[in-house]
Amino acid sequence: MIIRTTLVLLAFVAALASFAQERCTAHTITERWLQAHGQQVDLAHEASVLEQQGVQRGGVQTIPVVVHVVWNTAAENVSDATIHNILARMNADYQAQNTDYNNVRPEFTSSRGNAQIEFCLASLDPSGGATTGITRYETSKTWFNPDTETDDMKFAPGGTPAWNTLKYLNIWICDISSGATGGLVTAGYAYLPVGGVVGSSYDGLVLDYSYGTQDRTATHEVGHYLGLDHPWGNGNCTPGDGISDTPPTDQPTYSCSNHTLMRCGTLTQYENFMDYSNCTMMFTTGQAAVMSGVLNGLRSTLLTSSACSGGSGLCIPTSTIGTADGDFIDGVILEDIQNIGTGDTAGPTYTDYTAHSASLARGETYTLLITNGEYYEDMIAAWIDFNGDNTLTPDEMIGELLSSGEFQIIPFTFTVPLTATLGSTVMRVRAMYADTGEPASPDPCANFTWGETEDYGIMITTTTGIDPQPVGSLTVRNLPDQLLVSWPFAGNEQRALVLDAAGRAISTLDPIGAELTIPTSTMAPGIYQLVLTVDGKRMIARFFVSPQ
Repeated sequence: MIIRTTLVLLAFVAALASFAQERCTAHTITERWLQAHGQQVDLAHEASVLEQQGVQRGGVQTIPVVVHVVWNTAAENVSDATIHNILARMNADYQAQNTDYNNVRPEFTSSRGNAQIEFCLASLDPSGGATTGITRYETSKTWFNPDTETDDMKFAPGGTPAWNTLKYLNIWICDISSGATGGLVTAGYAYLPVGGVVGSSYDGLVLDYSYGTQDRTATHEVGHYLGLDHPWGNGNCTPGDGISDTPPTDQPTYSCSNHTLMRCGTLTQYENFMDYSNCTMMFTTGQAAVMSGVLNGLRSTLLTSSACSGGSGLCIPTSTIGTADGDFIDGVILEDIQNIGTGDTAGPTYTDYTAHSASLARGETYTLLITNGEYYEDMIAAWIDFNGDNTLTPDEMIGELLSSGEFQIIPFTFTVPLTATLGSTVMRVRAMYADTGEPASPDPCANFTWGETEDYGIMITTTTGIDPQPVGSLTVRNLPDQLLVSWPFAGNEQRALVLDAAGRAISTLDPIGAELTIPTSTMAPGIYQLVLTVDGKRMIARFFVSPQ
């Protein structure tokens, strides 16, 4: 991405000439690559085809990441915390969990898309050894000119080579701005996945150590890496980027001050992550489809990479009898983790569900819902490795309870410590029944005769900076043929989930306002649970449907 002040804009910002404005060269360097390799690709047509194909996949998909810090001065040797913050922002943006997601103007809320992509720092290097996912290389070069030394940081002697680009998203962080404070300043760039770039030693992102580690430069550049062009494409109103729900435009937008800005006869979507404004906050549904097509097509080897799955370091407990007598976990719900109805008496004793992931913010309070299995007296417990040291300690247990019924829905409410380590980590959920000589209390690693263990992905992010609204409670009126539910306040994003006694979702509703009517005349008699999510906060109530 490039920040620059153009001659046209100088007429308006002469007094602010020391400041820069964004411009990205991804389209330019991709076209230059194609020309150098004797190829021509219609980028807009490629995107249009991928959108129309509409590749479908369920749940969040994970891309392993390695970050190469190529530094000459101490300032360029950016901290691990800075890198974790970059990934946390990417994870929020690519899972529609960014805190400004609901600030999109009403005209574009219906076209907002969720890319459902998670980025994790690799825990295994290409040789299978443990890694933090961060490499550091001290270079003698004082900076890399992005126009004439576009890829020099990726090769010796000035830089460090990529890890297998089919298995890792490589990100190089170095000085590509030379301390500039105005005029032409490069913040980052990436090649689009065309013309043989995928799998080459050039493939990946380059970010400036200063400009590129701020704001959403990485989010923008990953968009290019996954096949998105700028909304204006070659600078014409049509075909633009070839995607149906990105409004046509013929140039970038730098400011968000004009809410009615029109270009090419339509309202400009300056909220789009692929524009240059300082208020980008969304991908469209079409853009999400294009990225899904690339990730499940040209870049599908990223999804089969073991770079994030084998190096967590957590113990893997065993169980002699396992789930055969009904000692299993039948459901886990936490934010975006909605893993329901998975239990089985013939199921495995351990399951790696880390592809199911939730982002949790420091200092925020959440409720984890666990549904136990058919056996009614199991120890149910959960832990989160908050400090990321691959060891689950007693202070990292977020809840424990001895179940007292079949398919019981057990809530554990917890607060993420302000000291939690930013980035990817693991949540462990266990159902255990202690035999003679086995621990009488929950243990994250002990081998039990009966029981099941499940691991889930967690991304720890910085605090949202927003005081949470008091959630209050649900008011439930159980009438003969319907349930009347109300709550203290209406939210912007609301979702209601009705679970049966087995913890399985039987209906999903999108209520409007602060009340909801649920017909019960067709429901079988028994106990049910209503889980209402209002702007990310949950309220829970049980209700009973009587025989008619």
